[in-house]
Amino acid sequence: MHDQPSLAGKEAGLYLRKSRAEEGMDTAEILAKHQKTLLEFARKNNIHIVETYQEVVSGESLYARPQMLRLLQDVEEGLYDCVLCMDLDRLSRGRMKDQGIILDSFRDSGTLIVTPEKTYDLSDELDDEIAEMKTFISRREYKIINKRLRRGLQQSIEDGCYVANAPYGYKNVYVDRRPTLEICEPEAKFVRMMFDLYAQGLGCVSVARQVNAMGARPHRSSEFSRNSIAKILRNPTYIGKVVWNQKKHIKKGVKGNLKHITIYQPREKWTITDGLHPAIVDKELFDKVQSIMDGRYAPPKHDGTVRSPLAGLVKCANCGQNMQRMVMKRQPYLLCMKAGCCASTQFSFVEDRVLDYLQDTLTKLSLPRPEMPSGRDNDIQQTKLDTIKKELAAADRQKSRLYELLELGEYDIPIFRERMAAVREKISQLETQQAEIARQIEDSKIENPSALASRIRAVLDAYETADAAGRNSLLKSVISSVWYTKAKKTKPRDFALDIHLRSL
Repeated sequence: MHDQPSLAGKEAGLYLRKSRAEEGMDTAEILAKHQKTLLEFARKNNIHIVETYQEVVSGESLYARPQMLRLLQDVEEGLYDCVLCMDLDRLSRGRMKDQGIILDSFRDSGTLIVTPEKTYDLSDELDDEIAEMKTFISRREYKIINKRLRRGLQQSIEDGCYVANAPYGYKNVYVDRRPTLEICEPEAKFVRMMFDLYAQGLGCVSVARQVNAMGARPHRSSEFSRNSIAKILRNPTYIGKVVWNQKKHIKKGVKGNLKHITIYQPREKWTITDGLHPAIVDKELFDKVQSIMDGRYAPPKHDGTVRSPLAGLVKCANCGQNMQRMVMKRQPYLLCMKAGCCASTQFSFVEDRVLDYLQDTLTKLSLPRPEMPSGRDNDIQQTKLDTIKKELAAADRQKSRLYELLELGEYDIPIFRERMAAVREKISQLETQQAEIARQIEDSKIENPSALASRIRAVLDAYETADAAGRNSLLKSVISSVWYTKAKKTKPRDFALDIHLRSL
């Protein structure tokens, strides 16, 4: 009989993942049950658990399993003597390529795979063969289960009783072993409010602001935004319909693409059928909202193509989210998706400012460079920059105080305007100094100015004739990020950009 290695005193990672057979069951409950079993097993065998990895989301691909990726990195670094899991299937049941990556990581690092029924030492030829055989069988079972699920899913779609990932206002339930939706009234009342407010003339930002203030919280973020409100208002699920084929996926490398692409299909390609679940809003209200939305703005088309030269580059300095290009009144604007966060501006203004920055940088790089400052000089410059930031914050507070004093009657209009002009002039001077010192600090970090100048020159030369996707690639070759700031109720061009170049 094959001897199993001793486990006493070994340090281990604990991996938890729900199996296909447990789909439809409460994830937290299942993982807690497994964790209790494995911890008891570890106690009896004197195994020390260093860290637990709970896989809450579980996709087919290894790269859709963030906890597994983290575990494999730790395994490859030799942090554990062994890894505990309920059975071998929990680690590896997906694609054959992924199975190989997982088993190779354990084999090369000499890490044991420990289950309550068997310990696998992949450096041992017999255990290695058993593990490969079990993963092969698991793969076959996985394919069979997937075929059954697809057949059952298609039937559920045709019967109008299946909706994946219950939208806000609903919860997934099973009726006679068939998946459907049930109204979640604490959320549904906010859904009805969203439709009513929009039909009364409010925009998505205003609707989001109101429901957030009343305590509504979406499933996957801290608050509702312009986008999440628009998505709810466009969803036919709320009038009792089942929608299928809203998007399709192109896997990495299938059509020469460098990454996985999700394409959002136009409405005419959706499959919409009558569902078995109850409606939250009536069709008349839903149709009225659709008519208003159609007349207000052109929604972005997520078809896998890049339409914005600044896609993925410009971020809101207030909240850190990516700014998005959106067409309103036939004019493209750059907007922060967080309701009420940062004022928008015309897209072309931002694009021109970025190009001007590159041209100015190229001009400076082409001039004879002064002697590079020492580390101490950089520290001095950074201290100056920090001081200016504090002075700017104080000036902003002073500006706010002027408004308060005006409202209290301490100042009349002429005095207010005089003092406000002085504060604004001070802010303008500080911002100019801040930009110049920040530029000097960034310039001092450039290790190869001639190479950077050549790359920027190539970007500017090719930019005019490139399409949106090409322009985006060109900008990303020299810029790592652009941080956008714009206060409310300011002039269209009164925005600031903090541009960071890529290091060469």
